[in-house]
Amino acid sequence: MASKDKPGFYKGKHYTKYVDEVKSLMRDNRLDDAERLLLELVNATEAEARSEGFGVAPWYYERLAVLYRKKKDKDAEIAILERYFERYSEHKHNPDIKPPMLTRLEKLKK
Repeated sequence: MASKDKPGFYKGKHYTKYVDEVKSLMRDNRLDDAERLLLELVNATEAEARSEGFGVAPWYYERLAVLYRKKKDKDAEIAILERYFERYSEHKHNPDIKPPMLTRLEKLKK
């Protein structure tokens, strides 16, 4: 019986340990595999954020947005950016700083 991963982990490894694998999948144009992995890693970062009470790691959302842009899937790109900003807004940030992903989301919605 497989044990359940603790928050921030996927298949026994912390989500930060998958960066090179994601980069390799993207570089090899294995977008479906990269998408599946990134979605699991987004879930892991969200679980850790809920557990620890801090913000999510933006890199995984950003990589998914890039992937969806490559696939020309505007709706999915908007959805992942909105998902990120729902989690982002749950934490206090400097209101004068506009993250690049927010600029991208605003352009997509025009």
